[in-house]
Amino acid sequence: MSIGLSNNTISLYLNTLSSSALFRNIGEDQLRLFLSSPDLAIKTFKKNSFIAIAGEPMEGMGLLLSGRAHLTRENVLGQRTIMTELTPSAMFGEALLFTDMPNWPATIQTTKDSEVLFLPKSAFTNSFNHCDTCQKQILTNLLHDMSEKALALTRKVHYLSLKGMRERIFAYFDDLYRRQKQNPISLPHNRQEMADVLNVSRTSLSRELGRLQDEAIIEFEGKKVKLLDLPAISEYSF
Repeated sequence: MSIGLSNNTISLYLNTLSSSALFRNIGEDQLRLFLSSPDLAIKTFKKNSFIAIAGEPMEGMGLLLSGRAHLTRENVLGQRTIMTELTPSAMFGEALLFTDMPNWPATIQTTKDSEVLFLPKSAFTNSFNHCDTCQKQILTNLLHDMSEKALALTRKVHYLSLKGMRERIFAYFDDLYRRQKQNPISLPHNRQEMADVLNVSRTSLSRELGRLQDEAIIEFEGKKVKLLDLPAISEYSF
């Protein structure tokens, strides 16, 4: 079911929309002006229903307004892998928006009742009266988000190109050190999420982290990790 974006609808989701990376540095009046485009629509999805199915045509990039969803991929054997969990204000499909034949590369299934704002290509290319500045900022935000996600993917490819688990951990820690410019570093992921990023099992990861601490290469400080042997860790930098 589609719902037009009335002022009441925009007000209902205003906090979520404002917190999205797409609308960073956009004031409420400008946001309302942009969202008044007739090309935009909100669709509702019941729990365990499909927002998108891999291979099917896209009708626009999505922005999750409420609920939760899993972005998944299946291999040739039909085994499903959860790539990421989408939470309110998360965007998806933006990297394909300007391709010649945009088809969903992955399946997105809700885990709760959800609402999604769909933004077609025309929402970014058509001119909006009195919204030139905000449209430029929104396009800048879109490109920034796509660049960050492309860089994150490149980092993950770098991790996976390393054969040993220790080398992957070192590359991961060095990456955080270079971005945060501090030591100890703050861990942005819990143990399971870190294992997923490095494509290793949580048990094996915990075991190897314990060894690194026993060898005085790292030291845990709550949710932070102090890098005690930076030369060894930096050898596998991105």
